[in-house]
Amino acid sequence: MRLIFLALVLALLSTIVLQSQSAYSQQGGLVVERPTRGSEEISEYYNVNDVRLAMAIVGAAVVGVFLYLAREIILRRKTEYEKKNYASKQNRDYEKYHSDWNADDEDFIGPRKRKSADEFKKMFDEATLPNYYNVLGVSVDATLEEIKRKYRQLVKEYHPDRTKDAKSAEKFAEITSAYEVLSDEEQRKMYDSYFKTSIG
Repeated sequence: MRLIFLALVLALLSTIVLQSQSAYSQQGGLVVERPTRGSEEISEYYNVNDVRLAMAIVGAAVVGVFLYLAREIILRRKTEYEKKNYASKQNRDYEKYHSDWNADDEDFIGPRKRKSADEFKKMFDEATLPNYYNVLGVSVDATLEEIKRKYRQLVKEYHPDRTKDAKSAEKFAEITSAYEVLSDEEQRKMYDSYFKTSIG
């Protein structure tokens, strides 16, 4: 289809150039005296047909450059993924959260903020240690997969871009903080040691 389109464009351009050349040759290359008006009054030094020919060539060159620059888009073939109707195409959230790209976030964004044992101890001493399990709505013995699943669900529900609410922004920050601690095995062990002491 794209090749047919290209062929039609090139045929049209060549027809325009040939017509302007034949019109010029029929006049024998001589400037025909006739009343000039508007755009036909170019100059006493230029033949109107020469200008038309030059404009046709410039137009063909511009179209040619455009087609050359757009060749990747025009001649592009669909990939196997684009040809088929996968379920992940319908659910963009699934694709976003299960993409391999997310595994390398730390390389681009920088290392995640880690809370040290001193911070947990300080919160424990001041009785301000948050219950991250309640924030995420999971049990104390929840697996990493359960924590991830619940986090994704809560992110969809409380994301500030969706709700446009100040309270949901605070809730979203709490959820993110809880997930950062509970999804990291080392931080979770430190947190659990203080949390279980505070409730036990």
